[in-house]
Amino acid sequence: MAQAASPAPSPTAPWTPMARRLTVGLQSPRSATPPPEVRISPGMGTLLLFDTAVVRAELEGEKRFTRVRLAGDTLTLMPSTSVEDGEELRLTVHFADGAAPASATFRLVPHPTLADRQVEVHRQARSADSLHAELMEKEEEVRRLREELARMEAARSLPDGLTGMLATKYLDKNGVRALWLAGQLVRHPRNALHVANATTYRAAAQVAVAVESAELRGGAPWEARSATLVPREGPALRVLRVWQAAPTTAGMVGQFIVEAEATDTMSPGPYTLTVWAEGDKRSVILGNLMFP
Repeated sequence: MAQAASPAPSPTAPWTPMARRLTVGLQSPRSATPPPEVRISPGMGTLLLFDTAVVRAELEGEKRFTRVRLAGDTLTLMPSTSVEDGEELRLTVHFADGAAPASATFRLVPHPTLADRQVEVHRQARSADSLHAELMEKEEEVRRLREELARMEAARSLPDGLTGMLATKYLDKNGVRALWLAGQLVRHPRNALHVANATTYRAAAQVAVAVESAELRGGAPWEARSATLVPREGPALRVLRVWQAAPTTAGMVGQFIVEAEATDTMSPGPYTLTVWAEGDKRSVILGNLMFP
């Protein structure tokens, strides 16, 4: 007896209508990518469904379409037989809500049969207030970077040591004042390091905290990468650099230094110092820091 084999299921034909999903949003000039592609075929309708109402559509080569119909959030395109393979047409739609991005552009790519019959377009909208806040933040970051670059360029032409510090006015007639804080430190119980003591320093334009550790909690080496220095009241100090000669390992006495910008109106304290290793993990938190 021979058993007839059941016919294998036929694969889905490549021209079977399927819905595609596209996402459009704001792009920075440095990371700009080509407009998303939408396939069209002569005599086949393509339906674009937007999640935001469209007020106007601009279609390159509109005469080569037998139907272009915009209704709120739906755009219907019907190419004629004059559309040729290998060419690209541009479609730009303008949204009605005033948010950003205000428009989106698509590349219409003709194909004999593989048209996108339905395309769902999701728009990642940003409000004007959100864009303004981000712009202000970027401008502040650029300002800080320019100041840092100017400081570094000026430092290249200055001598080292005390002469350089006096020339840049980082040091004045009061010199550098120090305050040893071992007895008053408040140590977080989950610190990655056991902190033995800390000393704060203050000069004309800078402050610094030198922290000495006596024990590493955990097997992996620990290296200071970033820090914040926040007073009980008022804004945080701008951290200029975090320095450590070498990662702290088990059984090793280590030291790291956090340097920040001093201002005439800064509070003497108390401050909370938080220092992170790579990836903002395994922190060391010290409270009740005072500056001389």
